Amino acid sequence: MTKLIEVNKINKSYRSGTNLTHVLHDISFKIEDGELVAIIGESGSGKSTLINIIGFLDSEFEGEYQFKDLEIHNLSRKQYSKLRNQNVGFVFQNFKLLRELSVAENVALPLLYAGKSRSEVKQRISELLEMVGLSGYEKQLPKNMSGGQQQRVSIARAIATNPKFLIADEPTGALDTKTSQEIMDLFKRLNKENGTTIIMVTHDPRIAKECQRVIEIIDGRVVNDTRRDI
Repeated sequence: MTKLIEVNKINKSYRSGTNLTHVLHDISFKIEDGELVAIIGESGSGKSTLINIIGFLDSEFEGEYQFKDLEIHNLSRKQYSKLRNQNVGFVFQNFKLLRELSVAENVALPLLYAGKSRSEVKQRISELLEMVGLSGYEKQLPKNMSGGQQQRVSIARAIATNPKFLIADEPTGALDTKTSQEIMDLFKRLNKENGTTIIMVTHDPRIAKECQRVIEIIDGRVVNDTRRDI
């Protein structure tokens, strides 16, 4: 495996008036290409702040961040945006689908943004929906679908442009136990068959146990980093 991400002594603080809140404290770890990693911790532990930095959504931090050996903390806002659009796919707890657009139209968005032709987009949508188990759902509206189906659409959209890594923020948080397991099985298949690097934020220990590696954060500090065979 080759190194994809390395963060070294990342610190993050928020100022509110005269108050300064130190959220992340000297966070350091590496993530290799092809890993399936869970980041766990209670609400308020700093998980979301950390993945905003890893996902190139927040450039205001102290410390070093290397992405594929590129030092990113000196990049301009425009360069940051380009890096994010070309390399990261996001999956959210509440799906963030455009409910009035069809499944195909939702999945097409990142492909159109990347400048793909109409024929390329149509072909890729077909491949993606087959990959996530939704062949034939192109014309369905998300608002008429179950939570599990909507999350599958969200995953198809997130991997549409073959990003270098996925950030999945509590992707099973709004789903029942059976559907959560189905979605987790899909993530594991994408990781194993496609080699997709996945960084999954969860507070659910059952979901974390299915990942190759678990990084635990308490009060903005890494307190445990465990690898396991799955």
